[in-house]
Amino acid sequence: MVSIIVPNYNHEPYLRQRLDSIFNQTYSDFEVILLDDCSTDNSVAVLQEYANRPQVSHFIVNETNSGGPFNQWKKGIALAKSDYVWIAESDDYTDEAFLETLVPYFQKEVGIVFSGLVIVEDKESKEYIALDEGYHKGTALLSTEMITGNLFINANCVLFNKKFVSKRQLAHICNFRICGDWSLWNHILTKANVYFVNQPLSYYRKHHTATTEGLYNNEVFYREAVRVSRVCIKSLGNYYHHNARAIRFYSDLVRKSTLSETVKSSLLQHIEATFKPNYYMNLFRRVVRKLKRTPN
Repeated sequence: MVSIIVPNYNHEPYLRQRLDSIFNQTYSDFEVILLDDCSTDNSVAVLQEYANRPQVSHFIVNETNSGGPFNQWKKGIALAKSDYVWIAESDDYTDEAFLETLVPYFQKEVGIVFSGLVIVEDKESKEYIALDEGYHKGTALLSTEMITGNLFINANCVLFNKKFVSKRQLAHICNFRICGDWSLWNHILTKANVYFVNQPLSYYRKHHTATTEGLYNNEVFYREAVRVSRVCIKSLGNYYHHNARAIRFYSDLVRKSTLSETVKSSLLQHIEATFKPNYYMNLFRRVVRKLKRTPN
């Protein structure tokens, strides 16, 4: 079974397409958890149209807004009956064969299975293919992909096994407004591997109300991204080259942004202080590792 969490806030125009793409899945063994975060539009009325379907195990409407999307993620994951979880974001939609295609790739060491996606923006669309088809080691993806960005750019294309998610991590993501998903994926990748399905089975609707719109001109994004990247680097061993790469990457983004010069200066100082590479400590670690590998 798959637990499908639909966390909604003010996405009335997209909800019917979202929900139809869930209930029409060719894989039928699933529950649906409908969560509304005190929407001010007509979302609740739309959700009520679907709430009595037999697959719906919970329909919860917050009386007050939770203050951030990842509080709803935490609530839904705690309610989920299955270990396999899909955060089906309320403004996106999915191919009807999504679950049937992805679920078989879960194995003992696999924490995430995800698909290619189509980025839908206004009247244009383009495919996003993240990796080569197949299994990928989690720690390798942390090193190559996740220090300088979120490989899983849209949760709608991701299934994950919540056995690899600690209660502490679920509480931790609630401290983020933007990068909580990135933090969660990193957490899973320290423990498990990934399978990528090279088919565009998910549709990511990019619009002006989307959380990710204008990220690189958002001070909050940089401060959260630096936190997530720092934890990622520490999990890999805090090596000099990772820190140096993070400084170059985030500093270049900040300089190219439209943020004020005052904010840019503050962010650049913060980035430098956070990732300041300790060359001599890392050199010492490399020597120790080499000595350990040298036969007596």
